[in-house]
Amino acid sequence: YDDLVSWIKEDMKGNDRCLVITEKGARQTEVITGMMAAIDSSGITYSPLSYSILEGRNVTESLAYLMAENATNRVYIASESEAFVNDVVRNLNLMIHKKYDVVLYAPSKIRSFETIEVENFHNASLHVSMGYYIDYDNAMVKSFLLKYRALFNTEPTQFAYQGYDIAKYFITMYSKYGNRWMNKLDEQKSSMLQSTFDFKKTEDGGYTNNGVRRIIYENGWKVRKVR
Repeated sequence: YDDLVSWIKEDMKGNDRCLVITEKGARQTEVITGMMAAIDSSGITYSPLSYSILEGRNVTESLAYLMAENATNRVYIASESEAFVNDVVRNLNLMIHKKYDVVLYAPSKIRSFETIEVENFHNASLHVSMGYYIDYDNAMVKSFLLKYRALFNTEPTQFAYQGYDIAKYFITMYSKYGNRWMNKLDEQKSSMLQSTFDFKKTEDGGYTNNGVRRIIYENGWKVRKVR
């Protein structure tokens, strides 16, 4: 969630408003706690809004009170409940219909919620940070796809992309640095087909991959990778 919050911070300008929406009475899971910790430690000034699904039909008045009419309203949903997130997205689309400028920021799990109409994601300019994403407009992806089809006479799964990325990254590291490759992990950031490798050393001496991909749902049913 740190990257998602960093994205909001980078995008904030002028009179933009930031709203953080949570579900009233929801169990405070590790996910929700982590999302709130990320926004609270970011230094971003935000307006909180907490409501239950039963109040959803009347929440547009509260949104209108918190939102700016002549600036961008950047909305961060701190919830993992599909029903609640669906209600929030529906209400945000009502505000967009009323000519409010809304940009939605949410964790990647939102893309798996089947009850939310994809059109609403595009209307709200959904911004998502995620560990894996395949950009089919990318030249390397196109080349891999054609070669895979020719060799195996089938479509590559996400595991095919993942296996290729991992093998290519670590084989390249070994060929470049030999037995010293592990000591160079935090110096070699690489954007692959499906993943971005950006290793950082941890306190226990190991490494964690902090590589993320940012995508935006744009008008015209287009999903664009911006990083």
